[in-house]
Amino acid sequence: MSALTIRELPERTMRTLKARAARNHRSLNGEILYIFDYIASFGENFSFTISRPESPDVTRQRDAILALAGQWKDDRTDDEIIADIEGSRTFGREVEL
Repeated sequence: MSALTIRELPERTMRTLKARAARNHRSLNGEILYIFDYIASFGENFSFTISRPESPDVTRQRDAILALAGQWKDDRTDDEIIADIEGSRTFGREVEL
């Protein structure tokens, strides 16, 4: 099996890799091997994704909000709307810990 040395790895990258390894219950070395193997398995067809793909729920919620954007008509000021929202809140049920 081959070995690889990586020099001058940015601290931010190292922190991200360590956090990712912990989240995936792998060692740092295991996480790096997983990433390399994943990239190698796609060959030249691999492309990096800059952001996480959205879940269907997030996409649906975003689309619903965008559909409403600019549709809401209200003569109240922002402060009046906020006060109305805060005044309508309930404290919920009591819980004993």
